[in-house]
Amino acid sequence: MLTYAILLLIAGIVLMAAEAFIPSGGLLGVLAGIAFIASLILAFQESPGTGFLFLAIAAVCVPTAVILGLNLFPKTPFGKRLILKPANSTSVRQSQSNASVAEKDFSQLLGKTGKAVTPLRPSGAIEIDDQRYSAVAQGDIIDDNMEIVVIKVEGNSIVVEPKNG
Repeated sequence: MLTYAILLLIAGIVLMAAEAFIPSGGLLGVLAGIAFIASLILAFQESPGTGFLFLAIAAVCVPTAVILGLNLFPKTPFGKRLILKPANSTSVRQSQSNASVAEKDFSQLLGKTGKAVTPLRPSGAIEIDDQRYSAVAQGDIIDDNMEIVVIKVEGNSIVVEPKNG
């Protein structure tokens, strides 16, 4: 009887570790739980001391198997395909430069005139001093090629209205 309890305990530990490596939808975890419970039942039938020993072994081995499985999983071929790689320094620098473009100060455009490149309903593209910007119309729709004036700048949002309005 003790031999079966030992075999079921080992099977439970192996199944719990395999759960981290094999995508089973939790089936291996359920089987591991059943193996642990059966192992504990058989161990407690042997004697209470043996049962508590098996319970202590399970309490130490299960978290250890899970932690080892999670640490080794990213190194497996399946784990390498599933888990994203850390960002390299080039992509970090590029995202920082994109952030600096997004944080541009458009306050110098306040009061300047230009023309609408696309219809602003309420947002669209404008051109001021041969530079294109994204802008929002204040009030009515502004058709393309209409003269516009920048009336407000809030962060990176440019608010315009027709020059004659």
